[in-house]
Amino acid sequence: MDKSSRPQTRDENPGTDLSIQAQAEQLRPLCACGCGSKLPIPTYLQSGVTLHRIQSYWQKHLYLKGHGIWERRKAKFIADSPILSTQQLGLIYGTLLGDGSITYPNKHSQLPRLAWTHGISQQDWMASKASRLSELRPKLQIVTNQGYGQQSCTCQTACHPQLSEVFKIVKPTGKGKTVNIEWLQQIDLEGLSWWYFDDGSLSLSPEGSPTVHLHTEGYSLAENELIASWLTDRGYPADVKSYKRGGQLRLYYYIGFNAKTSRQWLADLQPYSIPSMAYKFGNDRICEPRWGGKSLRSGG
Repeated sequence: MDKSSRPQTRDENPGTDLSIQAQAEQLRPLCACGCGSKLPIPTYLQSGVTLHRIQSYWQKHLYLKGHGIWERRKAKFIADSPILSTQQLGLIYGTLLGDGSITYPNKHSQLPRLAWTHGISQQDWMASKASRLSELRPKLQIVTNQGYGQQSCTCQTACHPQLSEVFKIVKPTGKGKTVNIEWLQQIDLEGLSWWYFDDGSLSLSPEGSPTVHLHTEGYSLAENELIASWLTDRGYPADVKSYKRGGQLRLYYYIGFNAKTSRQWLADLQPYSIPSMAYKFGNDRICEPRWGGKSLRSGG
């Protein structure tokens, strides 16, 4: 049989492939994950294949790319994730009030993670935080700093299922951090120390009288007032203070303690300090209280 007399094959009839694709388009099944999207016609099967082969592919690959794989991975990941203790969560909420951030790595991420950036001088403090949160598999790096200083110390944790609830509390709108009482109530005394190490500063008078400031300039006046009220209720009477930068009209708000409250704060938090944070406690330069009371030197 010569070529002119035998039937045309699929490869010799350009219209056949088009017909198969048209039929396949009508038969495209929904992704098995329930997202409502239809499975695509696999690109590498679109030319020169039978409709049966395309349908067989769909039967073996029931999900859009990544959907089924991620659900199985997520279930296993959650089952294998170590449980974070209430104490660890208190530390997380404390550092998030300061320099810590919580984000989803990308738009496809199902779980969030934590991250910090500190100056290179606070590398020991970063390592200390990482060691306390080892269940989150933190990764520390020294990177080139685009701002002040030549290098920065950064840390990112793995994603973790318990951080989903933390994210909802700290970022209830899904965007920036919003201070609320539910968040503050999660912070224990050691969590306060993490916040102080991140965002606190100590000033000493010539005589050695202490004044502690908590740099909450990134928060609104209402948020600062909430923090001050919460601290006062915890036994640390606090005031909201403000200042302007240069010729700007905007006011920046922060929290301040008087000398008596500063002494109490420092005495309560010093047990959680590490050697590199000694400057946050005056390096033994704080004077004795004039009218009696707690002394940081004596520890009581």
